[in-house]
Amino acid sequence: MLRHLCLIPVTIFTFLLSTTNFPAIAANLAKDGDEIRQLLETKTCIACDLREAKLKGAKLKGANLRGSNLGLAELNGVELADADLMNVILKGANLVDADLVEANLRNADLRDTKLTNIFLTRADLRGALLENADLTNAFLRGANLAGANLKGAKLDGADWRSTILCHTILPDSTVSDRDCQK
Repeated sequence: MLRHLCLIPVTIFTFLLSTTNFPAIAANLAKDGDEIRQLLETKTCIACDLREAKLKGAKLKGANLRGSNLGLAELNGVELADADLMNVILKGANLVDADLVEANLRNADLRDTKLTNIFLTRADLRGALLENADLTNAFLRGANLAGANLKGAKLDGADWRSTILCHTILPDSTVSDRDCQK
C-alpha cells in the first residue's frame, strides 16, 4: 500500500508535464530551476537571470520581474498583463501573441524583440528601448511611449492611436513631442 502511495506524486507530476505548456517549462527547470520554479509558483522573481527561458503560454498576470534578464527568452503567448517589468532586459526575446496590457515596462530593453500581435494597451513604456523591434500588428492603444526609442522598429499594421509621445524617437529617427506638456 505504501509503495502505491509514493507513486501518486509522480503520477500527478507526470500529468502536469503532459498538459498545456509544462513540457517546455519543465525543460528549463534543470537549467534555471530555482528561479523558474519561484516565478511559476509565486509570480515574483526580482533581478533573476532567466536568459533563454522557455515560458511559452505561461500565466503570469501581475508578476513582478523587475530588473530581470529575459534576453532571448521564448515568451510566445505569455500572459503578463499588469506585470511589473521595469528595467527588465528582453533583448531578442520572442513575445508573439503575448498579453502585456497595462504592464510596467518602464526603461525596459526590448531591442531586436519580436512583438508581433502583442497586446500593449495602456502599457507604461516610458524610456523603453524598442530599437529594431518588430511591432507588426501590435496593439499599443493608450500606451505611454514618452522617452522611448523606436528607431528602426517595424510598426506595420500596429494600432498606436492615443499613445503618448513626448521626446519619443520614432522609427525614422525623428523625435515626436506631440504630447509634451507645454
